[in-house]
Amino acid sequence: MNEPTIFEQPIHSKDKDPEVGEDAIYMPEYGANGRGPSRVGEEGEEEDDFRDYVFPEERKLGTWSTAFLIFNRVVGAGIFSTPSSIIHYTNSVGATLLFWVLGGVMTFCGLAVYLEFGTAIPRSGGEKVYLERVYRKPKYLATCIFAVQFILFAISTVGSVSFSSYLLRCVLGSPDTTTTGGTAQEDATKYEGTWLNRGIAVAAITAVCLIHAFLPRLGIWLSNGLGVFKLVLLILVVCTGFAALAGNMEGESPRNFSSFDGPGDATGNGDDQTDGMGNNVAGSAAGYALALLQVLYSYGGWENANYVLSEVRDAPKTLRLAAPIAIGTVTVLYVLANIAYFAAMTKDELSKSGVVPTAIFFTRVWGPSAFTKRVMPLFLALSALGNVFAQSFAMPRVKQELAKEGTLPFSRFWASDWPEQKSPTGAILLHWIFTVALILGSSTKDVYQFLSNIFTHSGNWIKVFLGVGLLYLNFTPSENWTTPENKRFHSYPVLTVFWVVGLLYTCAAPFIPNQLLTKVHFSVVPALGTGMLVIGVVYWVVWAKALPAFGFSIQHEVVVLPDGSERVKYKRVRPRGGRSGARGR
Repeated sequence: MNEPTIFEQPIHSKDKDPEVGEDAIYMPEYGANGRGPSRVGEEGEEEDDFRDYVFPEERKLGTWSTAFLIFNRVVGAGIFSTPSSIIHYTNSVGATLLFWVLGGVMTFCGLAVYLEFGTAIPRSGGEKVYLERVYRKPKYLATCIFAVQFILFAISTVGSVSFSSYLLRCVLGSPDTTTTGGTAQEDATKYEGTWLNRGIAVAAITAVCLIHAFLPRLGIWLSNGLGVFKLVLLILVVCTGFAALAGNMEGESPRNFSSFDGPGDATGNGDDQTDGMGNNVAGSAAGYALALLQVLYSYGGWENANYVLSEVRDAPKTLRLAAPIAIGTVTVLYVLANIAYFAAMTKDELSKSGVVPTAIFFTRVWGPSAFTKRVMPLFLALSALGNVFAQSFAMPRVKQELAKEGTLPFSRFWASDWPEQKSPTGAILLHWIFTVALILGSSTKDVYQFLSNIFTHSGNWIKVFLGVGLLYLNFTPSENWTTPENKRFHSYPVLTVFWVVGLLYTCAAPFIPNQLLTKVHFSVVPALGTGMLVIGVVYWVVWAKALPAFGFSIQHEVVVLPDGSERVKYKRVRPRGGRSGARGR
């Protein structure tokens, strides 16, 4: 049986780079196909295709653009909508704030892992590159598992639909934010899931993808601008909270900081005290698990810069500066924003506010106004749009790397950066197709968040494998991972262990027998999220084992030139029986 041949990383070619007269470096974890000069030999010989991927300086990101790429991806609609569910699960002001701090600490621990990988392997691709460095056998298994999870669910559906929903609230009128009961919450969602809602979402993701594909510099500027806007919006929330703490607000102070739990009840009355199955949510261990998942979701996206490191100037140095700046800013503002919410709203008000706690917060401090009914939904729409810009910039870069590897059907097309090598247009199209398919193919609004949760859960398993893999690299001398290098960042093993344990808790808790954890698809999400890994294994069996059995064998190498550009060499071998005549290790 023939199978794809993979090369160790890196391999120095025997050929000289004609421009500099030095050995070229082959990076085997990349590969694909493309256009360019080719040589077709006789049967049994190789067909070589070459494709140059050039990253011009004007396309590369500096420190602040990289920081805003992370900030813009992390700060979406989460911080403006999830606080209501978190206080409902904890029923404690102090516990809620501690969870937001814990989420920041876990994010920094995970960031340390990605900083070590990113500074050691400053290539675009993120988890794909790191998994291939750690898990080299069986060949391509880690790549296929990651490819299935990332291609299917690393999309911008939730952000696009959120933008559309908030925009409709702005244009057609937001619900009466002076009420926090169930009727107001139902009115707030009456536009969601309609064809008008979906149409605006499709138009938004289409415009964003076209800008990133054909006007990439404009896309970066718009992304940075929306990042600055979200920073100002969060600062506005924090300052308004300080005003409320000083007593400058329309209503009475809720006095939430008079005790650890705070006065009042965030679980509602009657049937609202349970999860619908007779189980009390607030304050239980399972309720804390749900709260932590919501917090980690709000911090999600901190790894965004690792996906595009080939397009970052002096990537190791820039990443070490930009990532901590972005995540440090997010953590401080998240904690202060939640303090602001509690300074103006009772626990019951915040718990019942649904997806519009920020609008109700401003109403409690400033009183009812057009600002809370019209302007705030517009602000939240722009915040969600910024998230879409950040996702649609970074995620296609990873998908292009997967296409270069040859692991996708029609890889030659998806790896293309037609027409002017300005951006990965083929991968952007792939990103657009799956995003639009999920927007149009979902009959209810709950499906969007449901699929996002599947991506989060399966992504947590990928991160667990990376954390364990980094520990293996650091404690296995034969891997030569800890060789001192000037630009490499080293994570403390204790931070890695803490991060892995925290992720395992969120991954394993749903499978522990507990009636509470069967609520609202919660048991379905981890089952499907874990199932994505199994589907990846099946895809690997087909691509790396079954296809070579029918005589299809590929090889691919990437020549990394001194200027940082890549020359991808894709070879399709026609074997004459037995093992192909391709070059081996």
